[in-house]
Amino acid sequence: MIDIYDIVGQAKMAVAEGMPEKALLILNNHSNENRGEVIFLKGEIYFELQRWGESLNQFSAYLEQNPNDKQAESYIQMIQNILGFYHRDRYNP
Repeated sequence: MIDIYDIVGQAKMAVAEGMPEKALLILNNHSNENRGEVIFLKGEIYFELQRWGESLNQFSAYLEQNPNDKQAESYIQMIQNILGFYHRDRYNP
């Protein structure tokens, strides 16, 4: 069995090489654990891919395990700002 730290390391390496989709495949195929580091990394990858809903879900799940994590709270706030953006002059005819 592959160690969770090896899986996370492989995923981080894939992200560093510019292959976030590959990193998600690594995490999803090899890790069925709800470990905080895996959840947080998935949230960051989804954020990078601009998949806001999935990213928000990952960071929310992470905050359930780590309620005082400021970085996760910041990501959630950024996502909510992105999803709540509305420019009246551009989007109203």
